[in-house]
Amino acid sequence: MWLSVGGMGDVMISEKAMLVGNRIKMMRLAKGLRQKHVADMLTISQSNMSNIESGRSGVNIEHLFTLQEIFACSMNDFFVDIEKSADKSSNKGYTVEDLFKIVAKLKG
Repeated sequence: MWLSVGGMGDVMISEKAMLVGNRIKMMRLAKGLRQKHVADMLTISQSNMSNIESGRSGVNIEHLFTLQEIFACSMNDFFVDIEKSADKSSNKGYTVEDLFKIVAKLKG
């Protein structure tokens, strides 16, 4: 579960929540699922799902386990390279936005 601890820690948690949320959105789109459908499977509102995907809200561990089942992925897929992505200067690979554009192009 993401925790808000005040001070500068909030910034890093929000940035990491945004990166995880972007990954969730990318996986959802890759599976061709609507945001409302995934929200229903998590028993949350569509607006809450939107907040998770945009990083305005963190995602809890129970929801991650459910998303893991929905997307047929490993838990690591939500977090791989988060530290590197959070540090923009050390990110030499694809950004989440780059991958999102690639998936969109593949879907036509």
